[in-house]
Amino acid sequence: MEVGIDIEEIERIEKAHKQFGDRFLRRVFSEEELNYCFSRKNPYPSLCGRFCAKEAVVKVYAGKLLISDVKIVNAESGKPMVFIRNKPSDIAVSISHSKHYATAVAVKP
Repeated sequence: MEVGIDIEEIERIEKAHKQFGDRFLRRVFSEEELNYCFSRKNPYPSLCGRFCAKEAVVKVYAGKLLISDVKIVNAESGKPMVFIRNKPSDIAVSISHSKHYATAVAVKP
């Protein structure tokens, strides 16, 4: 079993977006991820949570993936699912956020 974890300040993602614009977002997130996050009243907690999930997955693979290789989408149930290079993965992720922080854990059986 392999485990990865990440925690980030939500404000960090918001600042990066404001500083680098959509170029930053499109380097890190897929169109599907962006559509989901920007459907929220405040997209930054969701963006940060997905960023953490992607980082956690990259850590599971000991850095052999780029963050852009990983996509996090929600199943109809709301459960986050991991895709690696657009293929479904058996990695389980859990994402959580508070007012200031987001965190995610990734587990590969």
